[in-house]
Amino acid sequence: MSDKNLDHWSRMYLEQVTHARHHETLRAQSTNLVVVISAALLAFLASNAATPGRQVMIGVFLIVVNVYGLLMSLKHYERSRLHVTVASKYRDVLSDHTPVGGRTLNDERDSGHQSHAERFPISFIASVRAYVMWSGLHLLLAVVGGWVAFYR
Repeated sequence: MSDKNLDHWSRMYLEQVTHARHHETLRAQSTNLVVVISAALLAFLASNAATPGRQVMIGVFLIVVNVYGLLMSLKHYERSRLHVTVASKYRDVLSDHTPVGGRTLNDERDSGHQSHAERFPISFIASVRAYVMWSGLHLLLAVVGGWVAFYR
């Protein structure tokens, strides 16, 4: 493969990685916005300024905004994974065509993953997916909204 072709593959790889990073940034920003809105509403409730009618409205709004936040977070995660998957295909091509000293990019990546697993051997932590934690935050806040609206 010529250097020009490798350059094209590299740029396509970088484009996909950039898109994946962008979706993760959007996911973080949208989650932060929903959490800030939720915190402000809960602070308002804690100030005892909310009447029972407002309390129900605030609770229902907390449910709605956090279900929306959950769906938005999951969508950005899905899009991020799409771009990472495509990037990995480009990386495979680059790896196959650019060995150095008999080692490929994927060999070194696998070696890095193995070193990381040895450094952090607690499999429970490694198996917990970050998107599950982000989703759990929205679910928790939606449950708090249900408690505020219907049980407080």
